[in-house]
Amino acid sequence: MDKNLNPLRLIIALALIVYLGWLLLKPSPSEALVVQETPTTPTSSPAKTALPTATPTPKAAPALLCPGTIEQVTIGNYEIRLKISGSAERILVYTDQGNVTASTLEAGSAGEYRVRTPGPAAAVQLDNCEPLNLR
Repeated sequence: MDKNLNPLRLIIALALIVYLGWLLLKPSPSEALVVQETPTTPTSSPAKTALPTATPTPKAAPALLCPGTIEQVTIGNYEIRLKISGSAERILVYTDQGNVTASTLEAGSAGEYRVRTPGPAAAVQLDNCEPLNLR
């Protein structure tokens, strides 16, 4: 009976080795945040991810570009919960490990949304609205 199981053990061991090799060689799913920096501000560390900065705009402009408003934010280690008034199509969450983009159709409903993140959130942005710094 033991001789009949040897090919099965070999197949299982081979599958396990292939899976572990795939885990080690696969690319990271997180993407780096690319933000243009002005040449007058030196960076202290090029490895750090820059957070988006809000630029002052007239009061009427955000209402036209930004139909959604973030009313409440709850931050966890690996998720962020939002309460939004108005409408938005996507939620962009900035973290030190990378950015996460979520569709509002999949992330929640009735103005309450939950987005899983690879780490603590640093900023959150709705569609074309200005990013909200969470630190």
